Amino acid sequence: MKNIAIVFIILLVFSLTSCTDKTFDSEKWKNWTEKTSDFAMRWDMSNDLIENYNLVGMSKKSVIQLLGKPMKDCDSKNCDLIYELGPCRSGVNCGSLYLTIKDNSIVKIFKHCG
Repeated sequence: MKNIAIVFIILLVFSLTSCTDKTFDSEKWKNWTEKTSDFAMRWDMSNDLIENYNLVGMSKKSVIQLLGKPMKDCDSKNCDLIYELGPCRSGVNCGSLYLTIKDNSIVKIFKHCG
């Protein structure tokens, strides 16, 4: 019985510490659909995207080349581009990535769940 408890504890610790973050891949990001088997792929890639791609200061055109067409686009020089992220791994909520544009370049990144 002790062996089963030890195995259970090891598996529990492993599952709690395992990471769902994935390396950002522009082509996979752009080709993502809500119907794919990897529904949370964008959410899982978003941390790597935010941390390792210098989005702040990037032009709107460059961001769209990297991420594809946003869910919500804008024509003005000051607005938000919004990308769907899929489920944010906390219940049934879905996430979004907001890229705030000022004078045609990214000035702020905000990831939202809910």
